[in-house]
Amino acid sequence: MFDRRNAAPLTGADFRDWSDRLRDVEEMMSDAELRSDAARIRDRARNVRVELKRHSREPNWNLVETMIAEPLHELQRRIEQELLKRQSRDALVPIDRDPVPPGFEDSVRRYYERLGVGK
Repeated sequence: MFDRRNAAPLTGADFRDWSDRLRDVEEMMSDAELRSDAARIRDRARNVRVELKRHSREPNWNLVETMIAEPLHELQRRIEQELLKRQSRDALVPIDRDPVPPGFEDSVRRYYERLGVGK
């Protein structure tokens, strides 16, 4: 369930700053897919904010979780992988391949660690 204590960007006065920071992230991405994902998340958040202002009632938090929070966490994970790939020669990040599905990161890391020592 979405942690409503962290809902301030959507329901509070900091929405514009939050949205601007997400747009900055979007503009920094050289990968078109990452840019598109950031824009989609920002658009969804803006729509939630518009509905909040229009109807003066709290958003559907389950919808916020599935349409904004989860994709935002996934985007963060993918950006972190991209940064690792660019900054470290020893990073355990697939290069030019599909990302490791959530929940399998530890298994894949252990596999490559064992592979690296010849097991």
